[in-house]
Amino acid sequence: MQYLIAIAIAVFLYLFQSRYYRNHWSDGLTVDISYSRSHVHIGDTVELTEQITNRKKLPLPVLYVKFKTSRTFLYDTEENAAISDYYYRNDAFSVLGNQHITRKLKFCPSQRGYFTLDSVNLVVNDLFMQKTYAGIRDNHAVLYVYPKLLKNRQSLLLTNSVIGDILTKDFYEDPLSFRGIRDYSNQDSMRVINWKATAKNGSLKVNTYFDSQNTSITLLLNLDTHTMQRMDILREYMICSTATLINSMIARGFSIRLTANAPDVLTGKPLFVETGAGNEHLQALFQGLARLDLTKEFTDISMFFEGENSVFEEKDKSTSYLLISNYRKENLLSQCLEKQQQGYSLYFICPEFSSHCSETDFYVNQSRFSGKNRHIDPKNAVLLNTYFWEVTPDEA
Repeated sequence: MQYLIAIAIAVFLYLFQSRYYRNHWSDGLTVDISYSRSHVHIGDTVELTEQITNRKKLPLPVLYVKFKTSRTFLYDTEENAAISDYYYRNDAFSVLGNQHITRKLKFCPSQRGYFTLDSVNLVVNDLFMQKTYAGIRDNHAVLYVYPKLLKNRQSLLLTNSVIGDILTKDFYEDPLSFRGIRDYSNQDSMRVINWKATAKNGSLKVNTYFDSQNTSITLLLNLDTHTMQRMDILREYMICSTATLINSMIARGFSIRLTANAPDVLTGKPLFVETGAGNEHLQALFQGLARLDLTKEFTDISMFFEGENSVFEEKDKSTSYLLISNYRKENLLSQCLEKQQQGYSLYFICPEFSSHCSETDFYVNQSRFSGKNRHIDPKNAVLLNTYFWEVTPDEA
């Protein structure tokens, strides 16, 4: 009889705890996975933190926390992990009642991107390890991995050269910065004559103003390539060189506007970041570059030259335009040359492997001057302000 009673009690306890776990295992249970930083550059160290809190007396003898992150995250340890198209983790915890557990995992991002961790799968066993219960929890973790900043000597010299050329060439007279009065000369416009000073002195006098440098730049990033060879490496290098230019220009006080013909992962449309300056805007520009999706179809870069999507302001030619493009075929070169001959300050930066560089790459064939490029002066058919940015193997 005693054995029967013991068996009956055991069966009752098993059924009771089984039903109780089924209905209440998730009560007061919170799981949060977060990154220690919201944005990093490639190669920086980041901590992924798992926090489990059980706010009830019922213990969870075995709790499995399952989630996936990018396979480009290089963790210090690969225990409890499987790597295929993603990096899958399956971490086991034993959680007592009213207990908080924190576990940290260090990793280094190896590729640029915008990464989210928006759900966590939970699996729990009951006290007798016989029944399994599962659920999915929402999670909100976002990590921006910015492009790598190029630090080799060649890249830094070219960056300084481009910025120096812009500062040297793009000076204009600021009508708000009065400098003084001088005698009139035949080259002066009637608009600058100071009539009050002229009447007082009995001879024509003109106002003079201090020169001011143009500090507004529009960056156009064209991710189409000239050839198919090592295309993926080249595209990422172009993004890195753009980030390097932006970092240096913001540090020198430039206002930057950025557009690219690759889609933004958040909008599905070509990337566009409005004009701004300062460190906060620098983060917005880097975030835009991180969100570029190179797996989707690109927009034709020519749409930014004409029409409603044009970034070239007709009435304001004080802005400098920097086109970063490995693609340099006739159709694009003719559009760039047209803008230069219209008075726009346009610079063409071409990241390329050294074996593919040619001095004739920026020459527009005169025999093709017809149709839309008929207005180009054939005597000046070489694109100005061009730079080859040689891809450095150890940075690619």
